[in-house]
Amino acid sequence: MNMNGFFPIDLDENLVCLFIHKPYNFKRDAVSLSEQVQALELIQKETEFHFEHFITPQQVHGNTIVCIDETNLNEQFENTDGLITQLKGIALGTRVADCQGILLYDPEHQVIGNIHSGWRGTLQRIGSHAVQIMQETYHTQPQNLKVYLSPSIHQCCFEIWEEVKQKFEKEFSEIPFDDLLKKGDFKEEQKYYLDLIALNRRVLNNLWIPEENISASELCSCCHKETIHSYRGDKETSGRNLCLMMIKK
Repeated sequence: MNMNGFFPIDLDENLVCLFIHKPYNFKRDAVSLSEQVQALELIQKETEFHFEHFITPQQVHGNTIVCIDETNLNEQFENTDGLITQLKGIALGTRVADCQGILLYDPEHQVIGNIHSGWRGTLQRIGSHAVQIMQETYHTQPQNLKVYLSPSIHQCCFEIWEEVKQKFEKEFSEIPFDDLLKKGDFKEEQKYYLDLIALNRRVLNNLWIPEENISASELCSCCHKETIHSYRGDKETSGRNLCLMMIKK
């Protein structure tokens, strides 16, 4: 991990992909957009990448995804948790603190998708929704997609309760689920630990994305809260990391 606050993601040579963590903070309402842009300008000097626009949506843990083109570059993208584009030089950013940033790349049609997928977004199949939009809008073939799952909370730290467990089992009834759960402590009710990374991998595999095309960070955000913003680790004081993705010009 780069102690200067970011590290590159090696998804494809035609892309700039970065995971930006502490000491940088991209929490909306806590850090202004101009301060976020200033932080990116500092990082640009170290990485030598240059962007024409920086776009980050107002995330709500839903499954709404917007395609970016020349007509909507300057919109606010409220109630949005994913961005897709073919435009070069446009930096797409999603803010995460335990949630997964799902980065999608179609090298054939030169399309990228940057998706914010927490447990609520995963439950709403936002990753599947993104792939469907790329198929319908850009003619993406899932078997050609390259996918990266960012640092996020891992099974070791993602404790859920019975009600949430049942929601996942109901929604993903087509997926073998037993090995994704481990029993935790009994605290007035039985607690469980869920492997969201493995779950999203299986969902993507079921869309015909080859296993070898999907890579995931081994870093648990909660275990590494000293360097990665973690909501479960830092509670309300947590900042936000940034998953940044751009097609080079």
